[in-house]
Amino acid sequence: MCSLRDVNEKLEEKGVKVYGVSFDTVAAQKAFAEKQELPFELLADVDGKIVKAFGVPHVGKFASRQAYLFKNGKLVWKDEKVSAGSQGEDLLKALEGLK
Repeated sequence: MCSLRDVNEKLEEKGVKVYGVSFDTVAAQKAFAEKQELPFELLADVDGKIVKAFGVPHVGKFASRQAYLFKNGKLVWKDEKVSAGSQGEDLLKALEGLK
């Protein structure tokens, strides 16, 4: 999330809206977002409906890190092996490839 935070301004310039999703509660999400100074929304998927809908592998309440990019309602990019440190730059590169 922090690498996305660091490139968020560039993503917004390209019309990208970032959302984070995890099994955490709303309170835990809020605390994390405040601590990390995240400029985007975190969605609490406590019951796992979003994780299930996207088919994200998980063990208990720990889902694998994945990223999805939608354009005009269609999935145009998916990263199932997200590298937390480079996720923001990876997404910017993917966006360049969609031109």
